[in-house]
Amino acid sequence: MPCYTDTTKRSGARHASLLLALWLSGSCAMAASGPEPTARELHTADCIAALELKAEDLAQQVKAGQAEQRPALQTALDAAAAFIGHAYLQGDRDQERLENLKNAALQAQKTITSTELTTRQTTCSQEGAHLLSQADVVSRFVISRLAARQMKRLLGD
Repeated sequence: MPCYTDTTKRSGARHASLLLALWLSGSCAMAASGPEPTARELHTADCIAALELKAEDLAQQVKAGQAEQRPALQTALDAAAAFIGHAYLQGDRDQERLENLKNAALQAQKTITSTELTTRQTTCSQEGAHLLSQADVVSRFVISRLAARQMKRLLGD
C-alpha cells in the first residue's frame, strides 16, 4: 500500500478522535457568557440530538434481539456523524458550547410530540445522508470511524 494511504488513515483516526471529543464527551455546565448560537448551530444541535435519541432507541432494539434494526442504527449514526463532521469543518470547535447546545436540544425534544420527533428524525437523517454524500473521501472515512465508535459504545461490542 502506498505510504500516503497510511498517513491518511492515521490522520483520519486523529480527526475521528477529535470529533468524538467535540460532541460525545460528558455533559458540561452551561457557559455564563458567549455569543448567541446561530441558526445553523441550533439546527445542527437539534439534528444530532434527534438522531442520538433515535440511535439509542434502535440500539436497545438490537440488544433485545432485533438484529434487523442494525442497518437503521448504522444509518442514524452515520447521519449524526455527518452533522458532527460538517460542524467541525464549518469551524465549530468549542467543545463546551457544542455540548451545551446538544444538551439543550435534547431537553427541548422532550417537550415535542412523538410525531414531531419522528418527523425531525426522518428529516435530519435525510439531511445527514446528503451531507455524507457531499463529503470527500477523507471526511467520509472520519465519519465512518466516528459512527463505528458510536455503534460499539451503544451496543457494547
